[in-house]
Amino acid sequence: MPVTAENIKLLVEWLGEDGAQAGLDRSVLTIAELRVLLKEMGKDLPTKTKRKDLISELIFGATKRIDAPIEELMSMNADSLLSYFEEKRPSRAELLKLLGELDFHPGSEAQKSLYKYAARQIAETGMFQRVAHSRKV
Repeated sequence: MPVTAENIKLLVEWLGEDGAQAGLDRSVLTIAELRVLLKEMGKDLPTKTKRKDLISELIFGATKRIDAPIEELMSMNADSLLSYFEEKRPSRAELLKLLGELDFHPGSEAQKSLYKYAARQIAETGMFQRVAHSRKV
């Protein structure tokens, strides 16, 4: 049976993130096959990316819960974002990665209430972009 991105999601569901990571690391899948799986998920990593990093990206893609594009997230206000996060229940790592893409790096206090911090930062960034865009028109 060929391995697909859906199989990876199922593997994570059965074994958890750590178990799936260990299983894929010890599997007979080649780096080329791991890259094909990543392409199925819409990801393309540099050619010199290590096997463990490819597997980590596969696991992250299989557990990703935030499905709205960043532009859509930034069009929401903080309350809407908070509701969205509470509905989707993204992992801490997923939220931190999203914030990192926006060049936000929360301190230890902010990490305690990460959903609120992420909602506030993304909403404010979107508001500033909308204001800047409306002044250009």
